[in-house]
Amino acid sequence: MRKISLLVLLSSITLLAWSNPILRDSTFSASKITTIEDLNHSDQNQWILRWSGLISTDAFWDTRKPVEGSDGGTYLYPADRIFDAHFVDLNDRTSFNFIAMNTRLTLKVNAPDLFGAKLSGMIEGWFMGVSDKDLNGFTLRHSLIKINWQKTELVIGQTWHPLFTERILPSTVSGNTGAPFQPFGRAPQFRLTQRIAPNNYFMAYLYAQRDQQSYGFADRSTQYLRNSAIPGMGLQYIIDYQKRDDEKIVHEVYTGIGIDHKQIVPRLETGDNVATNKKLKSTSFTAFFHYGYHFDTQRKIGIKLKSTLAQNTTDLTMIGGYAIKEYNPNETINMGVDFDYTNLNIVTYLADLYWVNKKWEFGILTGICENLGSWDMVQDYNNPIVYFGTATQIGKLYRISPRVKYMHNKLQFAFEPEWTKALYGLEKTPNGQIDLDKSYYYLSNFRFLFSITFFF
Repeated sequence: MRKISLLVLLSSITLLAWSNPILRDSTFSASKITTIEDLNHSDQNQWILRWSGLISTDAFWDTRKPVEGSDGGTYLYPADRIFDAHFVDLNDRTSFNFIAMNTRLTLKVNAPDLFGAKLSGMIEGWFMGVSDKDLNGFTLRHSLIKINWQKTELVIGQTWHPLFTERILPSTVSGNTGAPFQPFGRAPQFRLTQRIAPNNYFMAYLYAQRDQQSYGFADRSTQYLRNSAIPGMGLQYIIDYQKRDDEKIVHEVYTGIGIDHKQIVPRLETGDNVATNKKLKSTSFTAFFHYGYHFDTQRKIGIKLKSTLAQNTTDLTMIGGYAIKEYNPNETINMGVDFDYTNLNIVTYLADLYWVNKKWEFGILTGICENLGSWDMVQDYNNPIVYFGTATQIGKLYRISPRVKYMHNKLQFAFEPEWTKALYGLEKTPNGQIDLDKSYYYLSNFRFLFSITFFF
């Protein structure tokens, strides 16, 4: 009987939440990307459950075989050449796909105040699976608790990695939101944000890895970070300013800088079965800026800018990784020591312009990514076996992707042509960078994406 009463109570609370949704700024169009910003607090100091989600179908056509994830749901860049016996490039072919795996379900929970703090939480899952072997499998995207005091916010659980910067995410139609031209991935974490002055904040965080992982001698795994015995960590300084007129936002500025550090242990034993604890330490930097001007409550124009200088961020859907500095297996085995490693550095630049006009949204994203190689010399720099990472044979990437969206009630129609160009190199310089004085070539792909999404 108590179980039945509890179910009735929960159902009533859920219905209350459905009939009294929390209002959001109407100039922000519906997005497929859920962030911490979507988790609002209630002033009612009681239990409130809110179900939401989306049903989505994406249809896309590629002019060249792409490097992608989730059966095309996360598009990255054009695939390298693969030749057959007659020197025909097997990847130079068109393809298409329809996917509905972006469909997802979200539960947001508000609870009574705890020790003077606002308490809320969110769980979200989708049907992308954890890998291409698990497509259509229901998996976890977000699972977090948020605790808010007057000047302090604590987030505990799995959500976007802080380098993703939720407030700067481009409103692309594609689910990649600009990757690999910016960090993209979720991670279990502890994130503390402290207001130090009006509109000024410091963020500190610790994180582990889950779906996106680092590379090592046993391919991709969370074990390399775990075996370092130290979580990834970072700091950010943020300015969040809004100018209002009669309680309506007119100007908004969100800008900041950040540093991120992690260390991994690529293997636990050498080739001669000798234990090792050799580590690789990686440090990345980011800077971001967003300006938005609100004409009224239904019209807005803005620009988002972001740059990242990254080391070994393959766990954030970026290219690069790391390399063995001196590759001499026989000497390493005989001496019972392990290799020394060096980071491969990349720099990315991303700009996103957007214009929201009532039911319509227009925008264009541009991105540049460059492989800078290592700050050290790589002894056997043209040997692929010394590199661990993603697309280490790519020297540069470029992207231009305009978009248009139309929203009618809760139904959104969106179209986005996405052009991505990659510079592939056959040889490298002594620091692991692509040698532009030797043989290299460009490969391009046009993806034409049409999406229909029903939000609820």
